[in-house]
Order: sequence, then structure tokens, then C-alpha cells
Amino acid sequence: MVSMGPGSNGDNSKLLRRRPIRGDRSRRSWPDKEEATLIVALKDLVVTGWKSDNGFRSGYLTRIEDALKRDFPNTDLRAQPHIQSKITTWKKFYSTLAMILDQSGVGFNNHGDYKIDCDDD
Repeated sequence: MVSMGPGSNGDNSKLLRRRPIRGDRSRRSWPDKEEATLIVALKDLVVTGWKSDNGFRSGYLTRIEDALKRDFPNTDLRAQPHIQSKITTWKKFYSTLAMILDQSGVGFNNHGDYKIDCDDD
């Protein structure tokens, strides 16, 4: 008889049980209205002098959080990590798009639907 360790009765049923896989709870989906409010809050900070050449002054995330709470009182959005993460994601998308558009023969189409056109050349 093989012993499986102290206090073991040889029952492997606990090893076979698996927890159900849940979705990634660290990710949050932003509805369009929340994104629009975030953009308006950022624009308001620029207009009121909160942005300089080097970026926003300290405390800008708190002001954005307050603006979002005014429009969405029951929101769970916080300056860290939600708002900061969203801004970082936008920066990544912007830099990628800017890099693509810097290529010769690449630009937006003339139809006004903001699709990227590439010349075959």
C-alpha cells in the first residue's frame, strides 16, 4: 500500500476538483458615455490652465474623478487604476496610429469615415 502523506486517506477527489474559470476581474469596460465625459473633463482641464507643456499638473486625476462622479454618481471609477489606465491606453493607441500615418502613402480616406487608406505603391 502506498501512502500519500501524513493524514492522507488516499482520496484524490480534491485533486480533480477545479474552480470554475472566471473572467478577468481586473479589466473594466468603459461605456461610450463615460469615455465622452472623460474627454470633456480633460478638455476642461486644458481650458482652465491645468495643462502645461510637460503635461497636466498634479491632482488632475482627482479633478477628473470628481467630474465623472458628478455625471455618474454610482460609478466605481477611481483615479488609480481606472482613469490613469485609460489615458495610458489612449496614448499607446495614439502612438501606434501616428506611427502608421507617418508612413509614406498612408492616410485617412476622403469619405469622412476615418478609415486608413494605403496606396499600392
